[in-house]
Amino acid sequence: MSYQTIKQEALNLFAVCGYEGTSLADIANKVGIKKQSIYAHFKGKDDLFIKVLKETFTDEVKKEKEYMETHFDQPLQVFLWEALQSFIYRFHHDNRLKFWLRNTSMPPHHLYNEVITCLYQYIDQVDHLYLKRFQYAFEKKEISQDPDTAKLAFSALLDSIGVELIYGNKTRTNQKLRASWQIFWLGITNSDKTSKK
Repeated sequence: MSYQTIKQEALNLFAVCGYEGTSLADIANKVGIKKQSIYAHFKGKDDLFIKVLKETFTDEVKKEKEYMETHFDQPLQVFLWEALQSFIYRFHHDNRLKFWLRNTSMPPHHLYNEVITCLYQYIDQVDHLYLKRFQYAFEKKEISQDPDTAKLAFSALLDSIGVELIYGNKTRTNQKLRASWQIFWLGITNSDKTSKK
């Protein structure tokens, strides 16, 4: 019980305060145990952080796969817009996503390589999932752009919204989302005749 509770409270604190702003004493206080008791389950703060990170990686990829499976046949515009809305909603209501975005954007310096390796694995897996949907959209003539280009553009859109969620506020996030979405959607659905002139 303590093992799972420690991880959950660590997740919550890392999500809100980041790695640097969270101490083992803070986590122990939240759990209601002595700091020394954490060492019965984890080697230290780094071990705890990395375990939460890897668990979050697995959970976030699983969520993306589930979304893909349950929404795949929706019109592409609905599929992508709802994915973005879900992304924003979960950031504000799910500390696991907040933990992921905050700590992969600002990884602890001494854990940088481990965090970035995990992040790139996540991006590659999620990009691969979305590529399948863009390929399907291209075959159905929902988009006119190359599926790989559309996938990369959508990935960049997600990245920019993620940055705004971390550093901005709801108003700025919604403003940027609506503006970038409009340009993105026009870009992948219009033919590229104008770009060849």
